[in-house]
Amino acid sequence: MVSFQLTEEQINVQKMVRKFAENEIKPVARELDSKVNPYECFSWEILKKGSRLGLRTVSIPEKWGGGGADLLTQLIICEELGAGDSAVATTFGLNMKISRQFCTLCNDDQIKEFISQVMNDDTFLFASAITEPDSGSDNLIPYDEPGAAMRTFAYKEGNEYVINGRKQFITNGGVAKLYLVYARTNKEKPLSQSMSCFIVPAETKGFSIGRIHDKMGKRLNLNSELIFEDCRVPQRYLVGKEGGIYWQLRPEEGKASMFGMLNVAAGLLGEARTCYEETKNYAKLRIQGGKPIIEHNNVGMRIVDMHVNIEAARLILWKIAWSCDANYEFDPKLVYLAKAFVYDTCLKVVESALEVYAGMGPMKELPIEKYIRDIHTGLHGHGTADMLRIKAMKRL
Repeated sequence: MVSFQLTEEQINVQKMVRKFAENEIKPVARELDSKVNPYECFSWEILKKGSRLGLRTVSIPEKWGGGGADLLTQLIICEELGAGDSAVATTFGLNMKISRQFCTLCNDDQIKEFISQVMNDDTFLFASAITEPDSGSDNLIPYDEPGAAMRTFAYKEGNEYVINGRKQFITNGGVAKLYLVYARTNKEKPLSQSMSCFIVPAETKGFSIGRIHDKMGKRLNLNSELIFEDCRVPQRYLVGKEGGIYWQLRPEEGKASMFGMLNVAAGLLGEARTCYEETKNYAKLRIQGGKPIIEHNNVGMRIVDMHVNIEAARLILWKIAWSCDANYEFDPKLVYLAKAFVYDTCLKVVESALEVYAGMGPMKELPIEKYIRDIHTGLHGHGTADMLRIKAMKRL
């Protein structure tokens, strides 16, 4: 039997997060977005308030004190956060993914060392570091030869690993307190056989934050460079086996790894939904030719298309989430295709909105220009749409 009925708990969570976005995110989002210094765009107050509602730790398994939320619940939360601001949704959505990975990939001793800090500090965020200045999508689809793709390297010295290299475009970089850092541990082997993961606390010697990226959109979420200069971590901070992490990051092997991709897509969809709702309301009030412009066929049809595209994008996200949670006919390639489809959909929505608003669309006094910047900025997170289509194509 097919059902689209949310549980009572999911409905209550949806209402709670929608209220939070309406009361705490929307009123300050445009002001924060306008800050010149990108670091000042980040709101610690929103993070703390969201944390007190359980949003920061919602995906952590109940055995470790978290909410134990399934993927569908996470997508519902991220869409509602995104309706307030997609960058805020990214901050929480990526933290959901990485905290889940932390509790899935790490052993009990590693989790126990940090879990009390994670649960008790409302400002404790995770970040994951893979992308580098000279390697991004080729980490997703590697030219699987020694020396290709990832350059950050870690070698063992005594009972420590020494990490050297640089990462960039790292979500939550500069505000996270714990990083999962990916590095090569063997220069003679291809990435699929040489990529390892390390736990790196923010205060680790030899680890520093480079520049905070000054993005055109999604400014309420920070992205930064990470610099490793003889950064030493104890051997016990190696996650899993040396050189064995690559295959655990694929949806086929570790479903926790896909949560971030879908969470961020849901957040962007939430902002596209807000864009649609505001455009519809504007079209009902704007008079041209003696009647509201929504009654002109070309405008009305644009708005109808915005609505149905949003519904279709949500359905594919929810289908994947349900199949993952129910462990029923889960199709990994749809994870990649869904992200690409949702982002394409969001682009169509904001482009249609710009047409409806016409000359007023680009004006700073209206929010449409921010939605355009935010959604275009989100296009390449978790891999470009083209690269994700290639990954899906290989699984046809």
